[in-house]
Amino acid sequence: MGKVVAVERSLGNLARQLAERGYTVVDEHYNGYVDAILYDGEKSRLSYLNQFDNVIDMEKGAVLINTANRPLEDIIYAIENKVYEPLF
Repeated sequence: MGKVVAVERSLGNLARQLAERGYTVVDEHYNGYVDAILYDGEKSRLSYLNQFDNVIDMEKGAVLINTANRPLEDIIYAIENKVYEPLF
């Protein structure tokens, strides 16, 4: 089963690229658990992350990934390996 990745709307191109690679891409209105939450730390407000309080499986967790200035390969590596990404 592929990973479920929440991507903010402003990252539409990234969402398309991830979907092409087999990820299930969802937005902040998704009503299920996610493996990763992607956001743009340069353009988005951190209040976007509040939308995901109820979609994180507390046994598995979800990784937060700041996609600003990161190549696709680094983002995929972070999703697959659950690399911790600090908020600040």
